Amino acid sequence: MSTQAPPALTERADALDAADELAPIVDRFTVPDEVIYLDGNSLGALPRHVPAVVADIVERQWGHDLIRSWNDNDWWHAPIRIGDRIGGLVGAAPGQLVAGDSTSANLFKVLAAGCRMRPDRPTIVTDPAGFSTDTYIAQSVARLLDRRLVYAAPHD
Repeated sequence: MSTQAPPALTERADALDAADELAPIVDRFTVPDEVIYLDGNSLGALPRHVPAVVADIVERQWGHDLIRSWNDNDWWHAPIRIGDRIGGLVGAAPGQLVAGDSTSANLFKVLAAGCRMRPDRPTIVTDPAGFSTDTYIAQSVARLLDRRLVYAAPHD
């Protein structure tokens, strides 16, 4: 389904875009011209420079350098190096942020570890209005470790 915005709204949006100092940044990303892409919490738009970086990692670092990449390409410190770059965006000092697995992978690991640490507690409690992926992960851990999953709203 496609709808056309009223001309006044389109003109206002164009004026705001023209005045936006961040507007040129859109050219750094690969987005089809006909698409207005607003999903940044899941899979953001592809930065134009990334395919070359990924190709270098796959072809040279992994394909040619093999295990030497842990030292030669400093893979050992990648979580700290990347964390420091992210930290600069959020006001964290160097060394305060570390990049790791996805939030989903970490949630799975912490739920599984918590259940294994406390085998005497057979119940996992989650918010029924929580992020759907978090719910799927809680369901998976409950099935995997033979736990009961209970949905309880914060006010319950």
